[in-house]
Amino acid sequence: MGSSPPHPVRAALAGLCALGLAGAASADTTTYLNIDNITVAVGAGTSPGSFNNTFANGATILKVIDAPSADAEEFHTQATHIWFTADSVGGGLELQFDFFQRYDIQTLHFWNYTGEAYDVDNVDFTFFDGDGVQIGSLSIQPALGSSPGIRAQDIDLPAPLGVRYVTAFLSGTNREVDFQNIGFTAIVSAPPIPEPGTLALMALGVGVLAGRVRRRTGR
Repeated sequence: MGSSPPHPVRAALAGLCALGLAGAASADTTTYLNIDNITVAVGAGTSPGSFNNTFANGATILKVIDAPSADAEEFHTQATHIWFTADSVGGGLELQFDFFQRYDIQTLHFWNYTGEAYDVDNVDFTFFDGDGVQIGSLSIQPALGSSPGIRAQDIDLPAPLGVRYVTAFLSGTNREVDFQNIGFTAIVSAPPIPEPGTLALMALGVGVLAGRVRRRTGR
């Protein structure tokens, strides 16, 4: 015998409860964001300059986010690092990240170059929500990378909640931008909590539905 369809009132109430449960579940989901779950592209804000080795031998900008974990050790070779030279001081490389869903960012992991003459001296971050609306910004001055194996510097990011898109503008005081990787640790954002008015309308809808069911069944 086939199962009966769910009672409409119970189904509606279950939907209301699911809003809170979904938020609680997602708040516990910590994720390392790299090439497996995000994308990166060169932004239009990149200054005039040369990418040097960035696209050599079939390599792409995706090697910016290919560190397998936040504590991975990176080794500087022509195949692994990014090297951009701006035409003038103050110029830099713009990267645009898409997380594909909303995250509350906790930590930036940055694998910088090991020498002062070529390293990244400043990164300007801009954070956007799922609609592309700016919701925050932050500038950091990363430390030099370790040598010979480069370990990430972990930088706490007091970023806004609900971030989907991130723009990073990397620059060096002598026009050079040289680094290994960027990664993020983040928590999946909880679904937006409906406004009280929205919840009241939903409850009213459940009440109307219950009344119709009672009239239909004569109870």
